[in-house]
Amino acid sequence: MGNLTSHISGRKSDFHESRDTLSTTTPSGTDITLAKAPLKRILQSYSTGDISQVVATTPKAIIRRNTNFTSLSAKRLYREASDIFLKRKADAILDPFSIKRVKLYEPCRAPVFIWSLPAEILIAIVALLGVQDLRCVTQVCSLFREIAGPLFFVNRSFPTSPQDMFHICVDSHNFDVLLTWIRMDTFRPPRMMLCWLDPDVRSTQLSAFSHFLQSVPHKSIRYITLFWNFDILTCSIFPHIVSVLETIRAFGCEDLTCMGFYSRVGSLSVTGLTRIQGHVSESHLKTFDASSQAFFSPKLLPFTIQTIRSSYLEKLRLSSIKLSPSHWDKLLRHLVIPTLVELRVDADCVPSTLIRFLARHPSVDSLNGPLSHVLAVLRSHLKPPTLTYLGLSLQSQDASLDYLTTILQCVGYCNSIGYLDLSLPAQGFSYSAMICPGTQSVVHVEHLAISSDAAGSCPASVGDALELSASWIEAFPLVKRVSMRGCSNLTAEHLIRIMRRFAAADVELSVKLCPEVSL
Repeated sequence: MGNLTSHISGRKSDFHESRDTLSTTTPSGTDITLAKAPLKRILQSYSTGDISQVVATTPKAIIRRNTNFTSLSAKRLYREASDIFLKRKADAILDPFSIKRVKLYEPCRAPVFIWSLPAEILIAIVALLGVQDLRCVTQVCSLFREIAGPLFFVNRSFPTSPQDMFHICVDSHNFDVLLTWIRMDTFRPPRMMLCWLDPDVRSTQLSAFSHFLQSVPHKSIRYITLFWNFDILTCSIFPHIVSVLETIRAFGCEDLTCMGFYSRVGSLSVTGLTRIQGHVSESHLKTFDASSQAFFSPKLLPFTIQTIRSSYLEKLRLSSIKLSPSHWDKLLRHLVIPTLVELRVDADCVPSTLIRFLARHPSVDSLNGPLSHVLAVLRSHLKPPTLTYLGLSLQSQDASLDYLTTILQCVGYCNSIGYLDLSLPAQGFSYSAMICPGTQSVVHVEHLAISSDAAGSCPASVGDALELSASWIEAFPLVKRVSMRGCSNLTAEHLIRIMRRFAAADVELSVKLCPEVSL
């Protein structure tokens, strides 16, 4: 019966009824008599196509033979055939969701790999490994790198949290970790990198750092600072250090700061400046801060001069290099930087040298140095300059009468000052040197900042340096903001109350003290 579906086309079932039996003719022409009792069982043996024909033709046969469709036999046949047909239809529709028999165990003949395990199990396995093994696991594949990477960074004390992404501090022994970090899906280039070179730094570590810089997007890291506290000129990896510096220069960062805390460098010289070739790849540096004597040694002087020549520098800071006045004069005579707006040099650079240099750079609008040097430079200007920044370092000899009188004399040579930064002397001073003479400046100063780097530098009978300098606010009636920072024997709240006595009501006041020495 089940194979009769293909012969349904063009055939119709004939229906015959008697009292005790029902007869029907299948689409193949076979006449079948259906007893009432086995009716359901016989109908279930029909194919789905035959059942469909029985349901469709039964009402028509009854009408054609004028048979009463309300008879029990006809209703029973139609009902049973309809129920079976609808049930098979529903089973066919719901078949993908039906429960099927499955074997409780079937041997797996396909190859199984460790990465087929759930991630939770892989993390638990990786957590049992040591630092060197974790490093090897991160190099297997991207899945293992994403699982083992965070544990590897924690074991190497490498910061990768979101709050560390603006700036990141890396020691030289972690330079190799940078190559793993850059391949992580969560890697984002930091804006600032602070790097410390250890005395035992190896050439492979420096090569890894250079490769990292060459792999990140161009200009993505804007600020790079290098620190060291050993003699880089005599170490065996000095060529690799120079290579790293050249990579940073060509990398595209805007601010390069190099601070060496090792002062015993040897002889310094600025001879042969004209013979140094300046034809190197163009640099995007805007700020170059060379705070180390090593940059003016014969070995590193070519890099220093080439960096200054090949960059469109806006800020040049040469401090703690201990050049003689004659060397300063020779160096600054040789340099011409059209884009320069800020210059910072040591106090060994005499004012006459600065005056000649600034005469060739009229765009410089930021000065910072000892008050006596800056005063001599400002006196040389034929036209009062407009400065965005003026930093004055006060020395004990600057207080011929009092400090404020000399400060106002220096400020008086300017047209306007955006930021006036006053650094109080670190050595002891008298009370008379700190008093306010009552004179006021007519020069517009937007922001007045006063800093003190040594608490208790004056006798207790004199008073606190920041407290005494608060009265200087009265000398700048046009100021809009006043800030104090550094060391003090008073609390910040106490200093704010003292500053408010001398400041106008609309002046913004702020104090930031060093917590380790402030009370």
